[in-house]
Amino acid sequence: MEDMISRIVDMDKKARSMTDEAQKSKIDYEQQIIRTKEKIKNDYLERAKKRLEINEQNIRKNADEKLNALEVQNKTIIEKLDKNYSENGDKWVDRIVDRVVNQSL
Repeated sequence: MEDMISRIVDMDKKARSMTDEAQKSKIDYEQQIIRTKEKIKNDYLERAKKRLEINEQNIRKNADEKLNALEVQNKTIIEKLDKNYSENGDKWVDRIVDRVVNQSL
């Protein structure tokens, strides 16, 4: 009888030990899952930041190119206007004065 009680106590100890180990393994796996989840999240955020930096550089480059093209276009237009004014400015002033004077009479 004592032998049977001793076996039951030993089996209970083993069962408790197995339960404790299973519980410890469960906690370890949960912590590992949390760490892996954080690593995946951080990796994703890091890749997203790098993509944003690349996109920002491309957008700035395109904007600078468009700005330069507009500046060249504006410079050309201003040069044409200045040339046109240089060639015709005196005629325009004379015509305006002539129309004002003739209309007043």
